[in-house]
Amino acid sequence: MESTSATKSVTSILIGIAVDRGLIRDANEKLSTFFPEYADIFADPAKAKLTLKDLLTMTAGLKWDEWTLPYTDPRNDHVAMVRSDNPIRYVLERSIVAQPGETFAYNSGLSIVLGQIIFKASGLRADKFAERYLFEPLGITDFYWSKYPDEIVQTGGGLFLRPRDMAKVGKLFLDGGRWNGKQVVSEAWVKTSTTSHVDASKINPAAKASGYGYQWWLGSFRVDGRDVPSYSARGRGGQFIMVLPGQQIVVVFTSPPDNPLTFQPLDIIERDILPAAGERLR
Repeated sequence: MESTSATKSVTSILIGIAVDRGLIRDANEKLSTFFPEYADIFADPAKAKLTLKDLLTMTAGLKWDEWTLPYTDPRNDHVAMVRSDNPIRYVLERSIVAQPGETFAYNSGLSIVLGQIIFKASGLRADKFAERYLFEPLGITDFYWSKYPDEIVQTGGGLFLRPRDMAKVGKLFLDGGRWNGKQVVSEAWVKTSTTSHVDASKINPAAKASGYGYQWWLGSFRVDGRDVPSYSARGRGGQFIMVLPGQQIVVVFTSPPDNPLTFQPLDIIERDILPAAGERLR
């Protein structure tokens, strides 16, 4: 099943593993460090300030429109990026329209750049890095990751996983980055990734999202007069890895990518799953 933009959360995990392994210093490392071939772009003082954190939180401040136009429209920046000769350059060449680190703007291109940073830091394409350091420890063997020309991995939405393996990703985070007693990604990265760095409350009421972490959505459900916090990986059409840490629950939904009922799973969780949790809500 194509996980669409839930892929972004997996990409964030890979960045965390690279940090844990000393391949990347931390999320504050400058973007220009990884792309000396784009010195002309980073000659712009504003772009020279861009950090990995700005990409992880989608606050790079680059001009980008992915949501107001359909993905069939060539004016959509995501479509234009895919059709460009060099997706990475296309993203980085967008003009700065907001102070980096301050304003959220959904941008799949930033997630593609994060995947290329994994390659730059490790010498492994993101799919191979994931296979070695994430999927193998989790026992995930059946997956596919689409690519753009020049072997650029589609780390913004091109990962295909079985629902049971999507659940493993959620369980990994629920258990603080551990799997079968092994620390796959640091607990510190899990906590930072699932802490809100951006106010997302005005994006779409149906999304039940209040914040955005490191490529993870933060939100809560209202059940029996109380708020139930959650964090989730989300993809177009209704692909969800939903983690409810207080209840020790992971819920996975999959759907055709063009399903218009994208947020129906959230209603199912609030209306059916959480009330059925009973004692776990107390």
